[in-house]
Amino acid sequence: MQILLFLFRKTAFLGQTILIVGFLLSAKALSGQCPHKITANSGTQQFLCTEVTVVPEGQVNYSTFCAGIGPYWISEFTESSFTFNFSPPVNKVVLAFDGLENNEFSGIGHEEVAIEINGAPYFIPNAGSPSFCQNYQPIVTAGGNLMAEDCQIPFSCVSACKDLEIFETINSITIRDLIIGDYTQFGVTFSIHFCCGCFLDAGMISAQPIQLCSNVAATVPPATNTMLPSGNLLQYVLFSDANNFLGSILAVSHTPSFSFDPATMQPSTTYYIAAVAGDDLNGNVDLDGDCLDFSNPIEVLWLTQPSVVFAIDNPDVCEGECAIVTAIFTGEPPFTMIYDTSISGSVTGVFQDDTGTFEICIPQYTAPGILLIQAISLTDANCSCN
Repeated sequence: MQILLFLFRKTAFLGQTILIVGFLLSAKALSGQCPHKITANSGTQQFLCTEVTVVPEGQVNYSTFCAGIGPYWISEFTESSFTFNFSPPVNKVVLAFDGLENNEFSGIGHEEVAIEINGAPYFIPNAGSPSFCQNYQPIVTAGGNLMAEDCQIPFSCVSACKDLEIFETINSITIRDLIIGDYTQFGVTFSIHFCCGCFLDAGMISAQPIQLCSNVAATVPPATNTMLPSGNLLQYVLFSDANNFLGSILAVSHTPSFSFDPATMQPSTTYYIAAVAGDDLNGNVDLDGDCLDFSNPIEVLWLTQPSVVFAIDNPDVCEGECAIVTAIFTGEPPFTMIYDTSISGSVTGVFQDDTGTFEICIPQYTAPGILLIQAISLTDANCSCN
């Protein structure tokens, strides 16, 4: 869901008026799939899966600006922070920031966002994804903090980002705004979401539905954008029910490739390939474990290989006479067949229907014996059989 919202903010900023225009996105869009948003000003906020204690420090405020980034505002006039304590701990938080400033061009300085996890400095892995709230996205400093780039335009180097994901066992996280240089920054707003319990991501398989012959293995590209915490691994599964991944698994593999098994599968039936992430149990995903995640499924349809049987109305043929052979095909017409007889050598014939006929003539002076007919190669509209 996306709701159009115009937000206007005025502030005394060197005589200027700042207009912020944005969109208020749904919580899901902001949270990077983590559903729980912390909003308490201070004290305790209770969730079903954990209790969060919010501890402000320094000059703080509470406000929500562009795209719902808030309600936390730090360092309006001085270095400040919010600490969030989780009991029990969580294993993923998702952050969004707005208002990071850099005025290096005018010699004033900049501000940085620093993060501490469980009381220790945390090197921020990336700057999340771009946010339309500002024209610029933050960068990660050499020390592992977030800061705005120097855009060479005084008082205009303001950045924002969203979906900055941190995967850790988190008992506490502190978000701190650092002022670098002799200048009072406007401050940084941020929002924080979190995920409880098991968190895995089997990623995404980028492939179209597959249709192939039953003698060919179905192979898809490896899953991308996976998230596998320590003690977890990724495998691939072939299953038969798109509404019951786990309950219809037919095969498990360490590679994204499966062969048709006539003992458990039927041709012209839709199956599915997906990645599965879970606990490592002796080198395999524990499919009975409490923590599993599946990727998107890819449809696979194996087609029957064509076949043929021969029939002759009158098997007793004398020399100088001809026999009419009926070929009965299974598969999808048209059929191209290369056949061999004991007297004619290889012959190629094309047949438009499930049944076709061809003639075999016995040359004069042919010694009595058995006439052998053998199909060497057969191809239908979909598959080949050799």
